[in-house]
Amino acid sequence: MSDDDEGEGDKDRAQRVRDRRSRRDRRDRREPDGDMSESDEQESDTSQTSVSSQTAQTDQLSQTEQTDGNSESQTEQSSQTTQIEQTDQSQSADTTSQMSQTQSDTTDEQPLNEQPIKERTHETFYLRDDLRRELRRVTGQANLDFEMAFDTELEKNRHLRPLLLYLGAKELEAMEPSEIKDTLLETDLLDNVDID
Repeated sequence: MSDDDEGEGDKDRAQRVRDRRSRRDRRDRREPDGDMSESDEQESDTSQTSVSSQTAQTDQLSQTEQTDGNSESQTEQSSQTTQIEQTDQSQSADTTSQMSQTQSDTTDEQPLNEQPIKERTHETFYLRDDLRRELRRVTGQANLDFEMAFDTELEKNRHLRPLLLYLGAKELEAMEPSEIKDTLLETDLLDNVDID
């Protein structure tokens, strides 16, 4: 027996109990001695039958309405869900653009030397392993010397790498093109340049 059948059976049983009680109450009010005429019994049976059929019709209608209501509510819910998702996406986009604007405003307002490292422009360099090891050795030694002299450690991304790039750019700026070519050809840590 399914849950629906049990639910309908419970409803029918409950209705029968209500009908019996109402008949009993009517009988007690009409005939205190407990005798019921045959016409009263027939009327009671007829009313019980009509009430039962009305109850069955009402149950069918309510189930149909629930099904229709469920379909409509599911359609409304999916419509509302779609609207909420679209609203969330537009709000997310607005928030992202506001955050970007706030970060750039913050970046513009702060002195460059106090700007958080993660908000700075990120550059990627592709280095050979031997050149990378040499750069780590040189920057590590420079950091150790600086810390011994001033009791302060230099930060890799805030001090050492920018210093390395700055000094390299200044040195490169002072070089003639032939010096650049000679340096590339003579230094083992750098790739050679092919010049025809």
